[in-house]
Amino acid sequence: MSKASTRQFWMGVHRYLGLSAMLFLLLAASTGCFLCFDHAIDAALNPDLFRVQRPGASLPTVEAIARFETAHPQLQVTGFPLSIPPGCTIEAKVSARPGAPPLVFDQAYVAPDDGRLVGVRASGPGWDRRHIVGGVYLFHYTLLAGDRGRWLMGVVALLWLIGNGVGFYLTLPARRPFWFRWRRNWSIDARARLRWLLVDVHRASGLWLFIGVMLLALTSVSMNFFDEALSPALAALSPSRPTPLDAPVPRPIGPDRIGYAGALASARLAATARGLRWIPASEGRLPDRGLYIVTFTPSGRVVYRGLGPIKFYIDDGSGRLVGVNDVYTDSAGEKISRSLYPLHTGEVIGPVGIGIVFVLGLATVEMCVTGLYLWWKKRRSRRAMALAKRAAAS
Repeated sequence: MSKASTRQFWMGVHRYLGLSAMLFLLLAASTGCFLCFDHAIDAALNPDLFRVQRPGASLPTVEAIARFETAHPQLQVTGFPLSIPPGCTIEAKVSARPGAPPLVFDQAYVAPDDGRLVGVRASGPGWDRRHIVGGVYLFHYTLLAGDRGRWLMGVVALLWLIGNGVGFYLTLPARRPFWFRWRRNWSIDARARLRWLLVDVHRASGLWLFIGVMLLALTSVSMNFFDEALSPALAALSPSRPTPLDAPVPRPIGPDRIGYAGALASARLAATARGLRWIPASEGRLPDRGLYIVTFTPSGRVVYRGLGPIKFYIDDGSGRLVGVNDVYTDSAGEKISRSLYPLHTGEVIGPVGIGIVFVLGLATVEMCVTGLYLWWKKRRSRRAMALAKRAAAS
């Protein structure tokens, strides 16, 4: 096969991979741009949940949560952040206490000054202002079609990954001088006619953003097929250290004696003993396992910078440390596993990374639109040439 025929073959591969994945990529990229600002959008749509009217001096978060649980004995708090911005509520995960009637909500918003209930909602997808962020997230991930939707989006991400690689190959000049010709592909001639301008935009944006787009595609494939492929492979090649959550059957549960304040104090002592200078960021409880989980981050906020938080597991009866999930000293497999979400969202380097992911999302939309336009124009040209050949032959 000649060089020209080889390039034509790969051009066809790039074209039809793009056409096959285009609609789903447009949906994923546009919803991904929305999700770059999910918390800010959620708070703007639901200020009655996220903001406190006429706030007083804030209590320590665990004390506010303790007052809230005392005032509502039918429920138990199973998780909440420890660092609350001024004027904001504490977003707590809740469930019914054993023996109490089921709750119709699982999120409670608590005033940090006195522990009073500000509002509640049920988590999950929807298209009203309470649930639209959850709806967009699940649509981005699964098209609201469960595992089948997740697998479909995983296949789309795989086509995207391969198509990007083929597209990069097609930018490489077939003739010398290599660097002189390739350098032209990185630029955009703003004076060109529309068709050639869009060729430049499509090609140059793909080159300049190639590494970022490939990371987005690779992490998409990995997360969509995590349980089916990546997790078993990592467990076989580089297993992580076990944690208390790996126990197949929960141990018999005794009475909870320490509470959130006691669990936080125990976790701080354990962190100091390990030489960890990070700040507690959140607390959670697993009542069925008799465990508290205290997470630590450098800033004390619930973020996924780097590889995310370090988790301390505290026994809820004795207050004893029973396990630590420290990805930074764990296996390579655990590091890969925990890096997927921070890389995909850009949180790995903080707000700048989130901004980069937003730009990559916009660029993906642009490449889908310009790619479709260029395919349509070339299709018209090919059809015209074919008709001319048939007319000449007749």
